[in-house]
Amino acid sequence: MKDQELEQLVCSELKEIMPNMIWRNDEGEYEVFGRYKIIPQRPGYEVWVHATCAGVFNSTKTAMSWCIADKYRNYNLARQLLNIDNLIGNLNNDIYTRISIANRTKKPQLKEDIETKLETKIIKKKELEQQLTKCVNLAKYLQQRGFNNETARTSRSGSN
Repeated sequence: MKDQELEQLVCSELKEIMPNMIWRNDEGEYEVFGRYKIIPQRPGYEVWVHATCAGVFNSTKTAMSWCIADKYRNYNLARQLLNIDNLIGNLNNDIYTRISIANRTKKPQLKEDIETKLETKIIKKKELEQQLTKCVNLAKYLQQRGFNNETARTSRSGSN
């Protein structure tokens, strides 16, 4: 009888904390808030909400930030995270391709033209990375505020 009571207690506690849990399962996937799954892929990280793929991100940090924004219904932030992350990924691919072409060419003028165009792309990438950092920091703030609200609710209910 004790084992059943313990199991019921653990199950009831898990149900209460599941909306705030983040863990990595045996397959290397992240289970997030009992609702999202972040699955490492090559390239990137797929975010699934139940049975629907919400997007592919370049890092777990951005994928996790998207989950937080979605959890707290900040859909504009979630959209910004996905869009900016995708733009950075596209720019990375473009920069890598142009660098490869510049390194292979034997024509000095073509190499110089490519390197000149690369400068503006690298500047644009840095600007996007700064925007992404601001979005990630906002998601961190939302998560921290959510934890503080949960703590406040729990402490108030315990004092009744």
